[in-house]
Amino acid sequence: MTRSCLLLFTLALSVLSACAPPPLWYRSGISPTRLSQDLTACRVAALETVPTEIRSRYIPAEYISQPVCTPSGHCYWRRVLVRPAQYERYDVNAGLREDVVQACMADKGYTQVRLPACQSEGGQKITVNTAAPLPPLTDQSCAVRLKSGEWRIVTPSGD
Repeated sequence: MTRSCLLLFTLALSVLSACAPPPLWYRSGISPTRLSQDLTACRVAALETVPTEIRSRYIPAEYISQPVCTPSGHCYWRRVLVRPAQYERYDVNAGLREDVVQACMADKGYTQVRLPACQSEGGQKITVNTAAPLPPLTDQSCAVRLKSGEWRIVTPSGD
């Protein structure tokens, strides 16, 4: 696969995944406010348990060789810069900290669920009571993106 095809494929995949809901925390009957408070408490506890540790790594420049021929027929190879050298910063503890959040939320009775985005019939807008407790999960349960950017679990036939 050529570099441009790979870039196009990656872009298309990221556009499609931007529309899909992320995994959502769920506990039947819990209020969205309580869920948010519990998640924040777990994130704070995880940060206290597994602090941030920022590291840097050097990523060398990437070159390709390209043939160049003059009108007189003399050919030579020229190095072309594809990607300049750069330093990348990352948190080595990010994965472990997320594991601590996952365990904390599980201890509080939450599970993570993956649901499809809600599809409204006939293009109608789906209204969501943002203060209502999370509904029981059914085959019709789906996720709606709120104006705030957050996702909310709903069960259209049961709301």
